[in-house]
Amino acid sequence: MSTALALAGCAGSNALQPNALTSTQEEAIAAASSNPAGRQTASLAAAANPRLAIPPAIGAPDSANAPLNARLVARAQELGIPLTPAASADGLTMKGYFSAISEGPQTTVIYVWDVIDGQGNRLTRIQGQERGARTSGDGWTSVGPELMQRIADQTIDAYASWLLARAG
Repeated sequence: MSTALALAGCAGSNALQPNALTSTQEEAIAAASSNPAGRQTASLAAAANPRLAIPPAIGAPDSANAPLNARLVARAQELGIPLTPAASADGLTMKGYFSAISEGPQTTVIYVWDVIDGQGNRLTRIQGQERGARTSGDGWTSVGPELMQRIADQTIDAYASWLLARAG
């Protein structure tokens, strides 16, 4: 199944509004943003590191979004990426689109992140898929928090690499 077909169903009843942050997300982003400048890695600090808003992923239920969002914030904080709870004209927004497919003993989560600027222009796309054991049920009911945390790490690492490449 192609990624485009798999993502076609991402805006179903479990989809979250792209700009709706939970109070937990806002608190985590505020904590990450208040990190002392000394904690930023020198290379990322030199990369013209704009503030990044990460709305909840579309297509993933709360049970998958919670560990994903918590790890996105934690990994961004580890790398010194400044976060903001809302999109801004001078910052970037990373919008995620997710789908989960169970086949045999495995469940595959397909993800696409579009990094957009304040004017809505897509600057880059981060995409991939991660497989995990099918634990119970189909689709999202079979996706554990550790799989979503791996996706979060891969996503923030790819974003940081893109920032460094963009900085030249």
